[in-house]
Formats: sequence, structure tokens, C-alpha cells
Amino acid sequence: MKVRVLDGAVQPQDIDAAVRGALALGLPQGELAQSRFVAEVRRWWDGVAVDMLAGRRPALEVGQLQAFLQDLRNGFGPDSLRTTIQLEDVAEEDVLQYDDALFVSQMKLVSYPLDNLRRAVIDYHRAVTQETQWLGESLLELHELRRFEETLRDEWARAFTDMLDELAGGVDEYDSNTVEEVTKIKAGKLLLRRLLGSTAVTVREHYTDPFFARGKRHELANREQGGIGWHPDFVSRLQALVATA
Repeated sequence: MKVRVLDGAVQPQDIDAAVRGALALGLPQGELAQSRFVAEVRRWWDGVAVDMLAGRRPALEVGQLQAFLQDLRNGFGPDSLRTTIQLEDVAEEDVLQYDDALFVSQMKLVSYPLDNLRRAVIDYHRAVTQETQWLGESLLELHELRRFEETLRDEWARAFTDMLDELAGGVDEYDSNTVEEVTKIKAGKLLLRRLLGSTAVTVREHYTDPFFARGKRHELANREQGGIGWHPDFVSRLQALVATA
């Protein structure tokens, strides 16, 4: 067994400071943003080290490191953000806690497939957790979030009104009593799928990770007052659910 002694090596408690010093010229503005930046660098480096020890990566070129740092830095710009809550960060208990949530009931009203319903719950949890982290670290301002929510709500309102107009045949106003339930469910499911697949609305111009907008739509559908919905009669249906809860 060989042992190599590295005289003068950085102590574990001083690693963050050493990384900050090495990256000083590329760090974003703000103490919290810098802490997040350094944490992301260390997280990435840990993965690289494990891959090298396991033989999955033979070496790391300087250009690869530079590319990662540039991409990371771009995520801290005024027109972008950085996703830090990944799919693997969502545990089973995180998913199960939303079994009785309103946004889950909303999807059940339009018979959304169970597999995709689970994916929607994961999107919701990631979005809420990510939003909390961004706000807490001052990477996202509250007024930006509110503007994003209102834009999502406006997008939904236009699509929801068009759905009701189509159900009414484009002539009269929508009358719940004249439309069969199976037709309502089909229309609501189509609306849900269309908006969840929409990438037109983003919280920042160059942040395009789709899970966040999907999760925020579910977050809006989770609100008892002033929320959005998919079933044509979602308001009365949710009132009945709340009354019997």
C-alpha cells in the first residue's frame, strides 16, 4: 500500500475559500449567488472525481472545465437561472405527500393518466422547491415570479375560454347541462396537455427548463381562491370536493 503525503495541502474546512479564490474573476454578484456557484462547482467536481476513480472517465481536459464554468456562469445572468433541483432529488415520500392535493384532484377530474399524473406531481414538487431556493438566495425577485404567474394565468384564461366556446358550438354561451360528461373530460384533458406542452411562457428569457412552467401551472391549479383548472366545471367540482373534505 502506497501513501502519498501532500505537504501544505488545503484543509477540508478551507476548500470553499480556496475555490472562491481560484474562481474570483468568474463569480456572479452577491454573496448568496457566489455560495450557490461554488456549491455547484463542488457538486460537479465530486461527480467527475467519482467517475475517474470508477474508470468511467480517463481524464479531464482544461477545455471541459472551462466549458462547464462558462455554462454555469451563464445560469447566473440577469436573463437566466440555474436548475439545481434535479429529478433524482425527489424522493418517494415527496411524491406521496400530495395524494390529496387540489391540483391532483384537478387532473383526476379529466382522467389524466396515472403515470403522467405522477410526473406532474414531481414537476410540482421540483418547481415549488426550486422557487423557494431561488427566492431564498436572491437569485429570483418576487416581482418576477408574480409577473410570471400572471402571464401563465392569462395564457390559461384565453385557452379555457376558447375551450368553453368550442363546447358551446361557437354560437351560444357554454351551458354545463347541455354537454355530456365524457365530452367535458375529453376537452379538459386536451387543455391540460396543450398547456403543459407549451413553452411560450418562461420566468426569464433564457431559462427554458420546461419543468418549472409545468410545475407552476399545477401550483396555480392548487389554489382554492383564484386558481386555474382544466375541467370545464372545475370551480363547482372543487367547491363540492372542499365541502365534503
